[in-house]
Amino acid sequence: MLPQEPFRIVSPVGNAAPIGLSPWTRALRQRPMAWWRLRLSIEVLFGVLACASCSSGFEGNKHGEELLVPSAPVAGGELVRVKSVYDGDTILLEDGRKVRYLGINAPEFQEPFYLKAKRFNESLVLWQEIRIEFDQEMGDLYDRVLAYVWVGDQMVNARLVQEGLAHAFFIGISRKHDAQFLRLQAEAKQRKVGIWSARGRARDLKITSVHPVDPARPDPYAPYVRITSLGNATIRLAGYVLANEGGQRYIFPDVSLEPGYTVIVAGKGGTDGVENSGQLIVHWTAQGSVWDPREDTAFLTDASGSLVDMFHYKGKRVTRSPPRSRRKAP
Repeated sequence: MLPQEPFRIVSPVGNAAPIGLSPWTRALRQRPMAWWRLRLSIEVLFGVLACASCSSGFEGNKHGEELLVPSAPVAGGELVRVKSVYDGDTILLEDGRKVRYLGINAPEFQEPFYLKAKRFNESLVLWQEIRIEFDQEMGDLYDRVLAYVWVGDQMVNARLVQEGLAHAFFIGISRKHDAQFLRLQAEAKQRKVGIWSARGRARDLKITSVHPVDPARPDPYAPYVRITSLGNATIRLAGYVLANEGGQRYIFPDVSLEPGYTVIVAGKGGTDGVENSGQLIVHWTAQGSVWDPREDTAFLTDASGSLVDMFHYKGKRVTRSPPRSRRKAP
């Protein structure tokens, strides 16, 4: 954005020189061609200075670090205004579209730091004009736009990860900023901020969603469970167990999960492995009768039987702290 013009000289009418003007100014007013040449030179000079100031690629932050970001992040990106903020990674635009931030996942309702992530997101984008940058995937099954969101030269997705209010979350073929998100996540872990603090209770694997069969919202994988790697290295899942409150269990085959990526435990039949989209899928065909659509808890234990994570849901409400009677893994 060009700076506002700091002053404006009004071209005179006629050749009379107003009283009190300097000889230099009177000379300019008596020579129209010289006047316009000077004005053009001034405008060109300010344009060059504005471009130079916009080319700076460094953004400071409160931790004294420097995050390298391009000043013009999008070629052909859209400029839009934000009407409301749903949570830490989803917003509503004034034109009615919902935007889900690509490459990250913020805490869900009732999870630690849900409210802080939402408020931080609001402080960055609410009522602001933003630029949305697309990648390989531009939408999902829920009619949401998938994008990286920029306010000026600052990527909001990256700031949320940097502040420990979101984690890396790679579920499709979009890969443009994955390395940056993993780097910022590792730095946030070292600082123990947000979800990486003791209150966040984050571990190397997180159950991010449980989807029982829902006729109103058909899904090609449903019923399914999605698990995300929050670790810094590859995790081998052989011997890990996923179970429900009733004790029905699924034992993972010998597959591995990379940092930031997810594995889907799908209810359909098929061959375990990585799809063309890069999504790791394993199959538990008995899931159709496993997850209670009203309320249930998913438990994930490692090969030694130690509890890694749990995910309790009741309708659309999610919590990391289920009732005491349900805390013990089956």
